[in-house]
Order: sequence, then structure tokens, then C-alpha cells
Amino acid sequence: MICFCNIPLMISKITSTMVILLVTLVLLATPVAAQTSINVDAPETMDGDFTVTIEIEDVADVDSGQLDLHFNATAVNVTGVDDGSIGGTAIPIENWAADGDRVKVLFNLPGLDGVSGSGSLATIHFETIIPGDCEMEISDGLLVNTMAELIPASWDGVESHVSSATTTTPTTSGTEDIHADTSGSEEPKTPGFGALFAIGILATVIFFAFRRGE
Repeated sequence: MICFCNIPLMISKITSTMVILLVTLVLLATPVAAQTSINVDAPETMDGDFTVTIEIEDVADVDSGQLDLHFNATAVNVTGVDDGSIGGTAIPIENWAADGDRVKVLFNLPGLDGVSGSGSLATIHFETIIPGDCEMEISDGLLVNTMAELIPASWDGVESHVSSATTTTPTTSGTEDIHADTSGSEEPKTPGFGALFAIGILATVIFFAFRRGE
């Protein structure tokens, strides 16, 4: 025999369960903003001619920027700097200058459109004087978006949270031919099997909790 006096309580429990599931689905489906990161892709050892790529991940609307790459000046020489590429769009090197144990690189996209995605900021060419372990380090990294605002980023593992700054232009030492790759930009991540599995687990837990409360 059904007790109709419990119907409002059952409806309340069902409604609460649906609200919890809906909120969970929205939270899992909402993409989380990725942290822009810049890393040095260099060989483990220095021998002969080699290149070092300054890689960038998950940047939005970058327009220009600069960086210093430090190296052992007694072991290697800088021979050139090529353009980078983000999502198939070339990142033109405006100026670069080798100064002692560092090379300063300034890049700037033409126009005001900017570019988003992942790829590289520059490829730096070296020649080896004394073979050995390859040790490179970034400093004074700076990214500016299309609104002339600085982009917070992780520069080779070092977080940079800044609100304002002024870019500086290194003395021109030389420019090289455009060097662009066709690496594609990363698409926004959407919830897949993991998200659905989490929702299923939550629904199961709530269902059994509901059964025990009857």
C-alpha cells in the first residue's frame, strides 16, 4: 500500500538529486583556463652546430614580447635566431642581440590581431666551441597581448604574475629568414569519458543514499 503522505518528501529528494547532478555537469563541462608556459627545448649535450627552441603553450592573443636566453659563452656561440610559429602563424623576430653570455630576443607580430595557441617563440642557432653539457636558462621574459596588457606565464617553471611593464628594444644585431612550422594550436578541452564516469559515480552514490532514506 502506497503512503501518499511521503510523496512530497520523495519529490523533494528527487528534485535535490537532479539539482546536484546538473550543477556537477556544469562544473565538469566548464573549461578551465590553461596557464601559459614557456620552456627551453635544448639538447642534453653541446656538440657541433645545434638549435634551441623556445616553446610556448596555451597563450591567448599574444602580440609581442621579449626574452633573454643565458648560455656558457666559453663553450658556444650564437649564430642566428629564426622566427617562431604559433598555430601555423609566424612569430617574426624583430631584433636579437648576443651580449656576452646571453642573447636578447624581441618578437612582434604585425597588425593588431595577435595569435593564440601553442608553438614556439624563436629558434636560436649555436655553434660549439667546447663540447659538454647543455645548460640554458631564460630571464626577463615578457609577453604582451593585443590590449597592451602583460600575459602572466610560467617561464621555464618560474611563475610570472605581473600587471604592468614596459617592453625594451634590444640593439639590432641581425635578423634571419622566416622560420615557421605548421604545428597546430590546441583545441579547448571538453569533458570526455572521465567526466561522464564521475557523473555516473555521483549519481550512484546519491541513488543509494536516497534508497536508504526511504
